[in-house]
Amino acid sequence: MQVLLILIFSLASFAGEVTLGYTNSYNLILKSNSCKEILEDHQNICDWKSLLEKDFISPKIDESFCQERGADKFRTIVSSCLPKFTKKNHKRKIFKDGANCWGTAMSFKSLSKKPRFIWSKEMIYWMNSPICRKLENFEEKRPGDIINVYGPEYFFGDDSKTKGDHFWDALYPNRLLKSPVTTGYTGYHNFLHSETYLSKRLTFGKDSPNKLDRFNFNKLNEVYGRARTKKCQENGDLSPHFREYLNNPRDLEVGGCKYFTTIHRCEDFTDFFSKLELNKEQKQLLIDINTLKDIQERLFPLLMDQETIISKSKIEKMVIKADSASSLALEQLATKNLNKIDEMLNTLKFFTAQGIRKTLELADLIEPTEAL
Repeated sequence: MQVLLILIFSLASFAGEVTLGYTNSYNLILKSNSCKEILEDHQNICDWKSLLEKDFISPKIDESFCQERGADKFRTIVSSCLPKFTKKNHKRKIFKDGANCWGTAMSFKSLSKKPRFIWSKEMIYWMNSPICRKLENFEEKRPGDIINVYGPEYFFGDDSKTKGDHFWDALYPNRLLKSPVTTGYTGYHNFLHSETYLSKRLTFGKDSPNKLDRFNFNKLNEVYGRARTKKCQENGDLSPHFREYLNNPRDLEVGGCKYFTTIHRCEDFTDFFSKLELNKEQKQLLIDINTLKDIQERLFPLLMDQETIISKSKIEKMVIKADSASSLALEQLATKNLNKIDEMLNTLKFFTAQGIRKTLELADLIEPTEAL
C-alpha cells in the first residue's frame, strides 16, 4: 500500500510537465504525459505567430495534433506555427556576441527589425512609456507579453558609464545615485533579464549577448533569475527598488522578494507611431529612425553567418552616420520641456543609432567604447 501511494504521488508530481525537443528541420517538439498541456502550448505559439505576422491565421489546435508515443507519453510538433524568425534562428549556432535578452524580446515589438543589443536603461524607459504597461494580477497573460526579471544589484567598483547611463543623464539629470558600497550588494534591485511569455510553461528568448547563448524556447520555471517563490512570480503588485532618486538601500528579503518577475504588455512600435498625428519634424525623425533600423538589420547576419563580411569603407560610413544621429538625439533629449512624442522618438533614434555601433563593437569590427 505504501509503495502504491508513493507511485501515485510520483505520477502526480510530473503530470503535465512539458519537455522540449527539436526535429532535424528545427521544428519544435513538445512532449508530456498529458495531451492537454502540450496542445495548449501549441495553440499559444500559433496565437503568438498571428500577433507577429498579420497574414497568418492561427489554426485551431485539436486532439489530432497530439501523437501517442507509448504508455502515457505524447508529443506535438510545432511547425507551421513557428514565427519566421524563430523557425530560422532558434537553436542555431551564433558566431558573434551581440543581441541580448532585451533586444530579443523587443524585436518582436518592432523596436528593431532583428534582435540587437539593448541597454538596461533603454529597456526600463520603454517599460515605463506609453507603449508598454505592467499587467495587474487579475489580468490574463497572453502570448507575446514580456516577462521581466529583477534581482539584487551588486557593485564591483566600476563606475564607468554606459551609453544607457549617458541617456539617463541627459533625460533625467541626477536620477542615478552613486553606489553606497565600494563592492558587493548595494541594497537595490537590478534589472536582470527579459523573455517573451508564451504560456504557463513556455517562453522564448536569449539569455545574454554572449555568442554561446542561443535563441531558444525555454521552460518558464527555468527562466534565468526567476524566483521559485510563488508570490514573487509575475506579480503586478511588485516594483523594483532601483538605485535612484531618494531611494535608500534596504534588505530586499525583508517583507518582499529578493528576486521577482513582472509581466508587461507592449504595443508594436510601428503600429503605435502610425496611429499618432505627427508633425513634419516628427515624421522626418521616424524616417531617420527607419533608415537606422535598416542598417541594423543588415548587420544581423554577422551573428548567424560566419561568412558575412563588411568592407572597412561601409563600416566607417555606418559609424559616422550612427554617431552623428545619436549625438543629435542626445542633444534633443537634454532639452528642457520636450514633449512626450519628441522624447520617445529621440530616445528611439539615440538607441537605434547606438545599437549600430554596439553591434560592430561586439563583432570585433571596431574598438569598444564601453564594457559589455
